[in-house]
Amino acid sequence: MIKIDDISFSYGSLDIVKDFSLSIDEGQFVTLLGPSGSGKTTILRLISGFLSPDKGRIFINNEDITDLEPNKRGIAYVFQDYALFPHMTVKQNIEYGMKNPSAKDITSIAKKLNLSDLLDRFPHQLSGGQQQRVALARSLVLKPKVILMDEPLSSLDAKLRHQVREELKNIQKDFGITTIYVTHDQEEALSLSDRIAVLDKGLLQQWGNPEQLYFEPRNSFVAEITGRTNYLKLNGKNVLVRPTWVKTASSPSDFFAVIKSVSFHGDQVLLTGECPESTTGSVQIILPYEEGVKIKTGTEVYFSVTRSHILQN
Repeated sequence: MIKIDDISFSYGSLDIVKDFSLSIDEGQFVTLLGPSGSGKTTILRLISGFLSPDKGRIFINNEDITDLEPNKRGIAYVFQDYALFPHMTVKQNIEYGMKNPSAKDITSIAKKLNLSDLLDRFPHQLSGGQQQRVALARSLVLKPKVILMDEPLSSLDAKLRHQVREELKNIQKDFGITTIYVTHDQEEALSLSDRIAVLDKGLLQQWGNPEQLYFEPRNSFVAEITGRTNYLKLNGKNVLVRPTWVKTASSPSDFFAVIKSVSFHGDQVLLTGECPESTTGSVQIILPYEEGVKIKTGTEVYFSVTRSHILQN
């Protein structure tokens, strides 16, 4: 459906995206995950046509769109701040990009996104989640081939972000539209995506489904951007052990730690401790509340490893 073939982009002597390639199937939800400055938004702008690559080509349905104008690519772009027109109603915002606005199309999209009762309101009268749905409706009503989304949930508070994230996932699956989503939030990436491309300094670090990236990261960068990490030396090998991949042991086992802090996290407890087997000198352990709450700071606790992974580099 979408093929990105060896694209690069730079500002002067500064490389922003380097030799980036990706193939995306129709209907997939793909996330570009990385820290600020990793090239995520630049790739969106290259796909949309707002920027032109220094080299490489971009294809949609086998059509080379690299040199097409943005409005001829069949792509919709949902910006970080939603870019709603404050002087227009919800209805007017939705129909803004339509050449021949259809009342039937507006009514249909509003119903699907639970906006039917809000069509006469203005953006300042909407919640953050409602504004996000209006921005989505404005894109979906154009029936694009692809939707690009640039950190659309970053301005929402934690509770609303979780709620809107679930709504977004359901909407994308209902419409079956190919979506490329940018975020630096690993929880968003893991929960929303069919596939994730992890980027660092313009280079693709790993491409795979959420389970592959979490359980089998290629390197320490991918491991750390997809979750908490411990690096332990076990049986002569340096291995990655996630904080949930351990359990307490009643006698000496894979490693021990002297507990330095115990933090309450709802149904779980996060322990931090000093550990000789850790390559960093410390570990983080996540246990169920009933078990973790019994452990006191200053105590020496034995742990066994239930799962580990050897990094390639």
